[in-house]
Formats: sequence, C-alpha cells, structure tokens
Amino acid sequence: MTVLEAVRPPTNDTEERLLDAALSLFAEKGYEAASVREIIEATGVTRPVLYYYCSSKEDLFKRLVHWKHDEAYRSLGKIIGGTKECVPRLRAILRGSFEFCATDPRVPRLMFQTHFGPTIPAIADFLAELAGMRFSIIQQVIQGGLDAGELAGSNSGALSLIFCCIMDQHINILSRMPEPGKYLTPELADSLVDVFLFGVSSKKVGSRKRKQPALPPFAEGS
Repeated sequence: MTVLEAVRPPTNDTEERLLDAALSLFAEKGYEAASVREIIEATGVTRPVLYYYCSSKEDLFKRLVHWKHDEAYRSLGKIIGGTKECVPRLRAILRGSFEFCATDPRVPRLMFQTHFGPTIPAIADFLAELAGMRFSIIQQVIQGGLDAGELAGSNSGALSLIFCCIMDQHINILSRMPEPGKYLTPELADSLVDVFLFGVSSKKVGSRKRKQPALPPFAEGS
C-alpha cells in the first residue's frame, strides 16, 4: 500500500505555531494571496526565524501539507492493511477521510481551494504527486475488489474516479459548514459506500437499513 515517506514533525512550539499560522492563512486567503509577512506577524516571529525552519514560502506550504497528511496516510495504510476484503477497506477510507477532515477542516479547505483554483506553478507538481498517491491507494483497493470478484466491472481507474467524486464532493461542501464534524460522520460515510456499491435504486439489492446521517439545512428534503 502506497504511503507518504516519513517527514520530520515540528521540533518545538515555535515551528508548530509557524506551520499552524501558515495553514490558517493559506486556507483563508489561498497560497498566492497569503504573504510571508502575514504569516510571520500571525506567528509573532521574525523573518529570519521563518527562514530558519523553511527555505521559502513554497517549502513552508509543502512542509505543512506533509505535516498534516503523513500521519493520516500512514494510519489509513494500517487500517486498509488490516483486512483483505474490498468493502471494509472502502468504508475505512471514507470513514478515515471524514474523521481527518472534520478534525481540522482548514486542511480540506486549503487543498480543494488550491487544487481547483488557478494553477500555481511553484506547487503544481507537488499537488499532482499528492493527489496521485491518494488515488493510487483507492485504485489498489478497488482493483483488489475486481480481482476477487467483489466488484463488477473491469476498469479500476473509472470506478476509483467515481468513488473519489462521491467522497470528495461531500468533503468539499461539508468541511465549509459550521461544525463539519456534525455532518462528516461514520453513518454518512457508510451510506455513501452503499451508494457507490448499490446505487440509489428502490430495489433492495444487497442494501441494509442504516441510521439516517445528519444533513446540512440546504440538503434536507421537504
């Protein structure tokens, strides 16, 4: 299972505050709009202190993304490695992704804003590599399900894209809501896996009744 390489965690409170301030500003304003001056003012340090820990704004961005993602990816790899069946693995991916994003919604806000905004040459390759790594994890799981006869179809890439679209659109919308943890729940994760597996047909094909997940006001039916 593909996971991120080990990245050195923050070594002291100053470095952690620096990364945390950068995350808040990047998530709020975007990579291009957030300035080094704003980051050092928010942290309460001087410019030389910032450059002691990071060589550039680009390096700072990559460092904080690794800081927030490497532990999540490693945990996900362990969870997925704990079972051989495809469906429990898909549930683990969605549940783990929801939990990670609800814990610190600044992270998905930053990543979606940066991924789907104008291309930023300085970090484009880095973001593509990160997205490819994540997609590869999901594709490996789905290919395993196809090989074992647990899933129907023949194109693991197409199925993985469908799964990612279902998962990521919910994260993108719900992480922007007040109290995203109220909506990014295990119940919703399991329901979305059921939608991926069985669709929304009225026929009871392999489905089972689940607890209704909480929905934001705009998505509640009449």
